[in-house]
Amino acid sequence: MGKLVERLMRSWPARAWFRYLEQRGPVLAQGMTLQAFLSLFAALFVAFAVFMAVLGGNVELRNAVIGSIASAIPGLIGDNGALDVEQLTQSSIVGWAGIFAAAAILVTAIAWIAVSREGFRAMFDLGAPPSNFFLLKLGDLAVAIGIGLLVVVSSGILVVSQALADALGLGWAGQVVGFVVQLLLDTSVVLLLYRFGGRLRLPARLIVPAAAVCAMAFVVLKLLATLLFRGVENNPLLAGIAAPVVILIWLGFIMQIVLIALAFVAVTDTGRAYTRLVEMGGLDATLTPERAKELLAEVRAGRGAGDDRVKLHKRLARGR
Repeated sequence: MGKLVERLMRSWPARAWFRYLEQRGPVLAQGMTLQAFLSLFAALFVAFAVFMAVLGGNVELRNAVIGSIASAIPGLIGDNGALDVEQLTQSSIVGWAGIFAAAAILVTAIAWIAVSREGFRAMFDLGAPPSNFFLLKLGDLAVAIGIGLLVVVSSGILVVSQALADALGLGWAGQVVGFVVQLLLDTSVVLLLYRFGGRLRLPARLIVPAAAVCAMAFVVLKLLATLLFRGVENNPLLAGIAAPVVILIWLGFIMQIVLIALAFVAVTDTGRAYTRLVEMGGLDATLTPERAKELLAEVRAGRGAGDDRVKLHKRLARGR
């Protein structure tokens, strides 16, 4: 029985879970959730103000963007949601309200990316990346803008594919394409956050599957959050607060998932090799295939010889 327990404790899921807990994953996820919630509404206000000024005349694209956001975040847009379509389409950055909203998204979006970066890098036991403060903040803002652009591009693809499916008489194909596009969008957003938000230069064979798993988990969470919202929206006592509460719960699970997915990567041999590489170089280094092989050989040699982590770290730090 003891050997079975020991084997389970050394298993990949157990090691990933303990890494998540040791690095204060739940606390970091809470901070990420709060910052994401605070930036969400200001971001939508400013984004739709710009969108309506530039592409608002395209009704199909506008509806596709609204539908994409509504399906991505249950309870945000629609009947009994936190926002209605008319509020979004009438957004304007002209006037004091627009100025305050633009300032709010500038502060909260940057803060969300910064908190997320701390969480992402903590899973690898890494501190903040060495970088110029202002360049780092500009990069964070670029990541937030990139997420918005991904939503618009994916919505445009959805409009074109739906029109093509209708023209060919394949209405069912439009739904399939819509699901695939949403899955690719979620995967791309997670990759953008990992790579440019977290400044993690991990091999694609590790980071892409992790992002894809997150995207698939989001699908399940969206269904559960939608069911939860429908269950409470007709309750007169909860109808007024149902949407914000559901969004907070949904965001909380999302942030935990993206951190746990990274914890699974961090406890692998390659993940540990990446941590050693960054620590040895004193900067954010790229883990090339050749360097990964060298570090993996060191990791495996140390494990085979029974070396503990301290000895392994010292040997790698000396470059031997």
